[in-house]
Amino acid sequence: MGKQDDLARLLEHADALEKSVAELDHDIERATHELAGGGDPGQLISYLEERHKTQLGYMYDLGKTEARIEDLEQLLREEQEQPEERLLADSLQEAIPIAQEDHLDWFKQSLADSPPQHEERDLAEQEMVQEMEREPAPEDHLDWMRRG
Repeated sequence: MGKQDDLARLLEHADALEKSVAELDHDIERATHELAGGGDPGQLISYLEERHKTQLGYMYDLGKTEARIEDLEQLLREEQEQPEERLLADSLQEAIPIAQEDHLDWFKQSLADSPPQHEERDLAEQEMVQEMEREPAPEDHLDWMRRG
């Protein structure tokens, strides 16, 4: 169970990061009260900045970890649902009768009713060849729009 182990490890890591963020939050709050109580502003402000930067780093790591957790959970859910989906698809496939129809019946009937004349085919073929052999025109390119 490699994926389950990875998920458990990621969940533990996320929990540790959340605790670290909470501890830093407590440190920041304590330092803020110290500053309000008349502590050394220069030292406390630099301490607060350092704690805040560290907290932002932990929060960034926590976000990345939670995204990986969501991806892994989704993957595990899909793996669990796959056999059920396959059984359902197989049962539906068995329930559908196999039709021996040609999906081009309407087209064949239309051709039988009014077959194309040879000259129409030749003309259409000539137009297609002319279109393929012509020189590219400026309208053929997508760079005709001005950039603003």
